[in-house]
Amino acid sequence: MQTIQTVRDMVRKRRQASRCTGSKKQPKQIRSTRPFADGFLRHSFLPVFEMGKKVPSQNQVEKDFFSSLAILSRLYGFEVFDTAGKSYPYNILLAHSDTQKQLKGFGQDIELSIMQDDDGSVKLATKHLYNTCNTLYYIPILPLYRLLQNSKKKPTAELLLSVFAYLYHIAGIPYYREDSSCLYYHYECIEEWLIDELENEDYQGGNSMISELNTASYYGDVMHRKMYNTYHLNVFEKRIECYKFNTDFEKDCLSVAKQALALMLEYPSSTIFQSTSNREFDSEEGIIRAEQYISFIADTDGALYENIARVINDEFNECSEIEEPTLLQIYDTQNKLTDKALDFEYRLFPLINDLCTLLNNMP
Repeated sequence: MQTIQTVRDMVRKRRQASRCTGSKKQPKQIRSTRPFADGFLRHSFLPVFEMGKKVPSQNQVEKDFFSSLAILSRLYGFEVFDTAGKSYPYNILLAHSDTQKQLKGFGQDIELSIMQDDDGSVKLATKHLYNTCNTLYYIPILPLYRLLQNSKKKPTAELLLSVFAYLYHIAGIPYYREDSSCLYYHYECIEEWLIDELENEDYQGGNSMISELNTASYYGDVMHRKMYNTYHLNVFEKRIECYKFNTDFEKDCLSVAKQALALMLEYPSSTIFQSTSNREFDSEEGIIRAEQYISFIADTDGALYENIARVINDEFNECSEIEEPTLLQIYDTQNKLTDKALDFEYRLFPLINDLCTLLNNMP
């Protein structure tokens, strides 16, 4: 996976994780080998329909479907495709196809489906997915510790400390020094492996990683105590109001802080894992869990991190599924609906990405 650094609606082939500061290459454009007449492009084609053995009752299906579609279209504010004069069930397929196209225009990964309840009633449903793009969302804490040691950068460091406190206390991101976190296990395994290797007199290079482990342990505990103090949440808004920036870096820090504060005020009880367990898998094996690719970490540089990232990539390469934020909405009068499905996730994950970019490129 990538760091920041994870995976989409599997099954798909695993890739190496990329860093949070990595750039995404544009796909190459595929061109035809010779020009064709453009008459083909001037025509639209209707969805393919193959008659099944049994077609549901027309009157009830049309009533249920278009009633559900009316609820969906009002919620998202688009006009329903006119299917007058189209025979059943083709009118249903046309309306479904057009609605799916409309939903794609909202900039989210939304899958539209037609479902049938136990009582036989037909309804539309949307599955919303936040694609984590093969990224490891690992937030390094040592860059912030180093910033805190610079008295001239104290206002900036404290501003980011409030962001960290929000992500830890409210967003619920695990901390690598807590033994319940997935990364705690990886640090522990690396330490045990190093101790065994150092007993081998021929082994070279272990002292550097031992030093990194000690740093990750000691200063990780120091930063944990700082973040644990809810004072940094209580003064978050005041710190933003009083903050003055002089450089582009400081301006970007203020932007990230404002985004975090907005989420804290608008979604005071929302966590990063609130929608990651909504998807059902055929098997409990071979699944990358959300807490495995979302965490605070000591650093994303150095030999220690490279070894942890290698182990994690090897582990993830054995998996074919991943937990990602997912939400199902059924369009009837009985369900509470929103046109901002996964809005929290669509704002939080980019915020983490921006924060990691700042920390990894700190001047």
